[in-house]
Amino acid sequence: MTGCVDAVFEKALEKGSRQERLVRDEALALAARITPDRLHALGRAALANRRRRFGDRATFVFNMQINPANICGAGCTFCNYAASKNDPHAYVMREEEILGKVAQLKPTEAHIVGGLNQVWPYARNLELVRQLRDQYPDLHIKAFTAVEIAYFARTARKTERQVLTELKAAGVETLPGGGAEIFSERLYRQHWKNKIGPTEWVRLHQMAHGLGIHTNATMLFGFGDTWAERIEHLLILREAQDQSGGFVCFIPLAFQPGEGRFLTEGPTPLETLAMTAMARLVLDNIDHIKSYWPMSGVETAAAGLSWGADDMDGTISEEKIAHLAGATTPKGLARERMTETIRMAGFTPVERDGHFKPIPKRAPEGQRSTDKPTNQKTE
Repeated sequence: MTGCVDAVFEKALEKGSRQERLVRDEALALAARITPDRLHALGRAALANRRRRFGDRATFVFNMQINPANICGAGCTFCNYAASKNDPHAYVMREEEILGKVAQLKPTEAHIVGGLNQVWPYARNLELVRQLRDQYPDLHIKAFTAVEIAYFARTARKTERQVLTELKAAGVETLPGGGAEIFSERLYRQHWKNKIGPTEWVRLHQMAHGLGIHTNATMLFGFGDTWAERIEHLLILREAQDQSGGFVCFIPLAFQPGEGRFLTEGPTPLETLAMTAMARLVLDNIDHIKSYWPMSGVETAAAGLSWGADDMDGTISEEKIAHLAGATTPKGLARERMTETIRMAGFTPVERDGHFKPIPKRAPEGQRSTDKPTNQKTE
């Protein structure tokens, strides 16, 4: 039986390295048995695939995370970031504070994600997008997860299509991939049953695609999920992409256990690298795989470029969600450090815009170190 599994595994590697589509059994074979030899083989195949697509280029974006508030009633078991109004770490940002930070940082991309609350209801968020677009016409606005879109529609008594249409008209260009967690009904009922589940998440992203809004996709892994569930998540995404074609990027997110949570250990760096490689080999129809350093660590994320990833996300002025969950990675990377990290990993750094298009190099006076925390927030 082992020989048969190994034969399917080898076939999957060969096809995946050439960007050919893997059938279900081949995709599952990638994760059927984790051994040192198989891990190295996964990395080699994923690297061959990404080199066919991107050569030695690795991209990043000069970006800013905006979380207008961290008050949220979803009650997800894995979240240390969400707060109730009276919690010591609860906060609410004002519009002038947000706009001032954008003026100070001058990012290429702004990523807006907030909690499910009525402190920043739909109308206020919509107006914030309008103000950002009016004041910064070249800013790429990536805003609001599918979870938030569903919440906006319900609380504002609008249809989801109306909400998406209004956000697009106001200036939203892309939806982030947050809230997908992992496409497992078992884990959905256990950990985030108070917000939309896998089927609704996919449906809302495909609705956005139909309206001309591109989106990202994510997967949270390492909190009790199985390798088979992880592969199933990738296959569901691949099928959805076949149908609507609007996913731009996939981001595997390593679970951060945090103090007092139900798990004391998250995925190992090798597990994160293996997950990155599997994503590259299975998701033949999603161009970009992101190595998200705030949750994996800078070194692991840089190594991920050799395991199939082609993007390191961004400079991120401050990343709070992962750090409140226990991440020990730096809260910001200046442009210089990002480019040096990519070079040290053996790749050519390319700064990009929000559509993954290369942009001209900025003048030195536009560079600001973001290693020190500010009031910005996270992915």
